[in-house]
Amino acid sequence: MLTIFRSVQVKIIMTEASRAVLVEKYAKQIRQHRDGWEQWQFQTKKILADAKKKSADTYALAQEKIAREEKQRKEKIEILQFQLKQAENLPEGSEMDYQTVQSPVTVQIGDVWDEIIAGTEILIKDGQVHEIRQRTSDQR
Repeated sequence: MLTIFRSVQVKIIMTEASRAVLVEKYAKQIRQHRDGWEQWQFQTKKILADAKKKSADTYALAQEKIAREEKQRKEKIEILQFQLKQAENLPEGSEMDYQTVQSPVTVQIGDVWDEIIAGTEILIKDGQVHEIRQRTSDQR
């Protein structure tokens, strides 16, 4: 017998109350990321200036690191904007992916692996657990 962790998808059932909470949450996160982006852009000027004083290689590495960081920040904001639009536009009763959590599950010799990892979903409605779905391997 062994205990492992599997991913459990948490979904929100859209209601007017949950829509208001999600829209505010995503809008706030977008603002925070944009503020962080502006501060980071200011810091990149200093990083590049310092790197330029050291060597061409250091400058090139700094540019690569900055480009990578810029891409990650841009993607995060785009994901949040997508989630915001989704929260604004989904009809009531729709299910929206919210987050993934880890859940322990006990595995024993003879268990059917596909059923263990088939997946569990938790549905949240207005902040409360509304339903727990245990999918079977046939429903994948």
